[in-house]
Amino acid sequence: MNKVSLDFSTNQYPDPQLKVKASTIASSLDGNPYYTTLAENVTTIRAKITTFDDYLSKMADGNRQVTAQKNVARTELTDVLCDTGRLVQNISKGDEVMILSSGYDMTRKATPAVDVLDQPTNIVVKAGKISGSLEVSWDAVDHARSYEVRYCKAPKTDASVYEKLTTLKRKTTLDNLVQGQQYLIQVAGVGSDPRRAWSPEISSYVM
Repeated sequence: MNKVSLDFSTNQYPDPQLKVKASTIASSLDGNPYYTTLAENVTTIRAKITTFDDYLSKMADGNRQVTAQKNVARTELTDVLCDTGRLVQNISKGDEVMILSSGYDMTRKATPAVDVLDQPTNIVVKAGKISGSLEVSWDAVDHARSYEVRYCKAPKTDASVYEKLTTLKRKTTLDNLVQGQQYLIQVAGVGSDPRRAWSPEISSYVM
């Protein structure tokens, strides 16, 4: 369900922007057929805006007492905005059109978590266009930002060291390989999870 955003922090709305946002909400709710029961809230919001704006205009003097009073006025304004926002949420029941007509924003929907990506499939390895190279291709993996290819000489032993490369495409060329040598090759998709689901090893001789 869509949610009304109640974030009126200074990071989200510095003082001048808070005044503008509060005024937008008050104007949007005033006479809005969806929120006829919130007329009193609109009056309260506007009164808090006036008080807040009055202290903002005096801030140039650098008076600490004025700053403290401004901070209190800001808190009172954000409190009434949050209280009214909760009423907007209840009345709208999460309806996007109704929420946006109120002048409030909606909270951002969380991006669904993506676990370890699937293994790449349909790995194809063939001789490259130049001696000492192999061309590797594979099918796309859902949610992959890029791909990693690793390879080592066969047969693999405990002392084997993988060479790795990263590519944004679904194919790549392995260069500077030893002619006549057999290599073991694997591919994995790169996503938000640091773990890799490597494809089964494909062996190929270099021409």
